[in-house]
Amino acid sequence: MIVIKKLIYSIVAKDYAVDIFIIGDGLFFTIQFVIANIYTLLTSRSVLSVKATIILGVINLLILFLIIFVINRVLIRDFNRKVKPVDYKVDSYTLSKAGGKEFYTIRTNDGVKVIDKNRIEVIHAKVPIADKGKIGTTEIGYAELKIPDGLPDFQFDVFSKMLKRIKNPSMLMTFKYVKDEPRNQQKNGGR
Repeated sequence: MIVIKKLIYSIVAKDYAVDIFIIGDGLFFTIQFVIANIYTLLTSRSVLSVKATIILGVINLLILFLIIFVINRVLIRDFNRKVKPVDYKVDSYTLSKAGGKEFYTIRTNDGVKVIDKNRIEVIHAKVPIADKGKIGTTEIGYAELKIPDGLPDFQFDVFSKMLKRIKNPSMLMTFKYVKDEPRNQQKNGGR
């Protein structure tokens, strides 16, 4: 199983992985077509009908789509199991422009991080709380998806490409704590 996974990852790591699958399926179809024609010639002294050729082609396309679907499911499952979000405490953050692009500069407990504005999701939330000491305070957190150390190179390369395709692999969260008011009371004193 490990050998098959390694083969799958090494093929997918290439930029032309889909081309490999299409060429492989085309060769598989050609071999099947030649064998089916030889068999038909030997048994009934005729060539394969157009209908049979179309059915053979459709079956091969279904096989190709099934292979690509299964490989994607395996990759996504492994990605979800191994790539985890890492949380950081944020001291401060700013939005700045450089070279025509906007970036968030985030000062965390792990150092300063500079993230493209289009690669981060910013969430501002008001959190009701009963603790009077925390009312009016703001807490800022930052989380990003990290590929764990120690992965084999073939997995690391594929996971890196998958991480680049994710729209927002980072999240900046600001929580402003507000007074917890019962939801069933109206603003006019509960009348």
